[in-house]
Amino acid sequence: MRVKIKKHRWYPHILKSRDPVTFSVGWRKFQSVPIYTMEDDTIQGDSTMRAIKYTPKFGFCYAVFYAPTFAVGTPFLGIQDMQDGDVSHFRVCTTGVIIEMNSKFNVMKKLKLIGEPYKVMKNTAFIKGMFSSSLEVAKFTGASLKTVSGIRGSIKRVVKDPQRNGAFRATFEDKILMSDIVFCRTWYGVDVPRFCNPVISYGKTRMLKSHS
Repeated sequence: MRVKIKKHRWYPHILKSRDPVTFSVGWRKFQSVPIYTMEDDTIQGDSTMRAIKYTPKFGFCYAVFYAPTFAVGTPFLGIQDMQDGDVSHFRVCTTGVIIEMNSKFNVMKKLKLIGEPYKVMKNTAFIKGMFSSSLEVAKFTGASLKTVSGIRGSIKRVVKDPQRNGAFRATFEDKILMSDIVFCRTWYGVDVPRFCNPVISYGKTRMLKSHS
């Protein structure tokens, strides 16, 4: 399920990804583990979303989690603290509306790989420390690189060096320094937790505890 979600204005805390929330949708109540996301135009793919750690303090974001099937456009609310007794703050933590029902969503997270040159010849440099094997280098052949000073480049091919596993040859727009740090910005997939706990009885259903 993909929803458009917002932290309730009276709830004093922001919500964290992978923190369990009890949702009330129609006559059903269940506990799930949402992954909060935002739309990002820099990621390739129409249905790709960028994972974020926390909900925005003000404004909407999106969330992906496992849930029963509901009609698109159904509103809902979420409660994080289901313990009995007095609560010092407003109990409803979030509200939103369902925008998509699907069994699989493509959620990505930013990853920045760091390496350093060990040999520089004009615009060509040999980089070490960014990858741990030649297989990883082969997967990233042609990926864009950038140094701290702003010089851009790309990964060309694996260097067979038994003392430096994962070393590779790269070309840059200009000659880089031996003291430069080389970055490779990429993305990796985030798995949505397969958890959905129907709440049948508040006093008897075992609930996941919040990390906060």
